[in-house]
Amino acid sequence: MSKYEYKVEGDVFYFKYLEMASTAAEAQDQADFVRSQIDKPGIKKFLNDNRNVTSVANPEVSAIWGELMGWLSTKIEKNATITPSASLKMQLNRLSKTAGTYDTVRAFTDMDQALEFVGISDAKIS
Repeated sequence: MSKYEYKVEGDVFYFKYLEMASTAAEAQDQADFVRSQIDKPGIKKFLNDNRNVTSVANPEVSAIWGELMGWLSTKIEKNATITPSASLKMQLNRLSKTAGTYDTVRAFTDMDQALEFVGISDAKIS
């Protein structure tokens, strides 16, 4: 069973984590997949749905995803993350504001707000 689902809607690549990667190799495979999709012509935004993530990633997995997020910042116009909690959303948005990226990198707990941020408010994404 796959630990993620994905969909392309217009210029948005949607990635939904069903279960956190448990190893660095698994995280690397997922990150490589995301890179391959973002590199496709016409993809300008990333919608990362982490609502199902209930555990903290181990340091190796976090490092791989951190590297991916840095790479994404050079490739896309907007990056929205849907978090499982308001506290995580606030923490991520504080980091984005501190980094000066709040206009392009933002966290949400509400799917409709995330869809509006990436410009596909009429899309039907699960």
